[in-house]
Amino acid sequence: MRLSVGTSSPPTGSFALIMAVSASAISFAAYSIALQPRRSASERGEDVEVYTKGTERNEKIISSAPHLFRIRPWGFANRHFASLLAQVRVSPFRGQWGKSVTRRVEHLTTPAGYDIEVEFVEPKNAGDDGVPIVIILHGINGCSREPYVEQAALHIAVEKGWRAVILNYAKMQILHEQLCSLGGHSILDGGDLNYLISYIRKDHGGFLAAVGFSMGGAKLVQYLIRTREHCNLDAACTISSPLDFTTKNDTVHKPEGLIPRAYHFIITASLKLWIVKNFRTLRKHPKVSVSKPFRRTASGLLWWIQANRVTDIDSAITIHTKGYADLGSYYNEATGLGRLRDHLHIPFLCVTAKNDPFVPNEILPGHGEAEANENIFVVNTKIGSHIGYWLPGRGCWATKGCLSFFDSVVSVVSSVVSD
Repeated sequence: MRLSVGTSSPPTGSFALIMAVSASAISFAAYSIALQPRRSASERGEDVEVYTKGTERNEKIISSAPHLFRIRPWGFANRHFASLLAQVRVSPFRGQWGKSVTRRVEHLTTPAGYDIEVEFVEPKNAGDDGVPIVIILHGINGCSREPYVEQAALHIAVEKGWRAVILNYAKMQILHEQLCSLGGHSILDGGDLNYLISYIRKDHGGFLAAVGFSMGGAKLVQYLIRTREHCNLDAACTISSPLDFTTKNDTVHKPEGLIPRAYHFIITASLKLWIVKNFRTLRKHPKVSVSKPFRRTASGLLWWIQANRVTDIDSAITIHTKGYADLGSYYNEATGLGRLRDHLHIPFLCVTAKNDPFVPNEILPGHGEAEANENIFVVNTKIGSHIGYWLPGRGCWATKGCLSFFDSVVSVVSSVVSD
């Protein structure tokens, strides 16, 4: 089933630091483009494409989530500027909303010996233990202090009165010397998420959902694939997440043009900093220690100079820590949309913008994925960029839509149980 919505809408991790430096060089040009007078929604003609299987339950979920399916998305017109703002805008916690919540950080040790950092954002007047909980997964090299993550946490804690739990998977630390891995930087590393969900479920019998931004969404999909009918979540959502890493994804494998290459350069530079920080730990891995970044030779030095793409990092380190023979095998395994539609057992929402610079239109999910599994809801928008569904004073359209979807799932499932 495909819907087209046309009603008008009502009236700081390391990556962020690098993006901030880049912003200083292009700010004037970006602002001149992005801050041009914007036409009204009806004049622009943006719409929301919705794909889902036409079952009675799905019809009820759609009708009960008006924000997602009836209100047009918002955001700045220039997609690169909108994507940049997701990383470098002022923390929303500095506003009035930030004063009405509490933040606390906990460290959990997994059975495998990993130390994971989790941040809780809760209303100061949080109710009983039955209050819904939403887990947030940030993008590559992000953390709980990214503006888009903080905005999502505030929507959850302030607007909904729920609890937000942010998994800082990029800060994973290895406690045992015999264990060495890229940890949360690999798309396939979902064990930390699995442990966190199980940890929460021990004391929480209420509604539990998760939302993943960008690569965090890809990690969430991996969790759903592995757990299948044993999944401990009640619903899940991905926002601006590339779910196909095969050669069809030109953004990953064949970045062309100055701006796409600049994106790769910035992300790779951030990953290089992470490698330097964890150099001694990574070198303990027998296969990683002989890879190019760790060689004290001319070829090793050349790698540090020439490696300017994410694929360079994955081919030099990630595939070795995960035991893959080549880059193609790793990316094929990380592409989970096909397997997801065969094994998904909970309502799942995928929100992506057609002007996302990181997600080519050729790999956008659509009618085929939705028809294959009644639990899949696909929402493709004309604007929104990469986590760029944001405007000052209005917040994040995608996060609001995701929470509207979760609300609808709760009400529909409750009505089915009561009947």
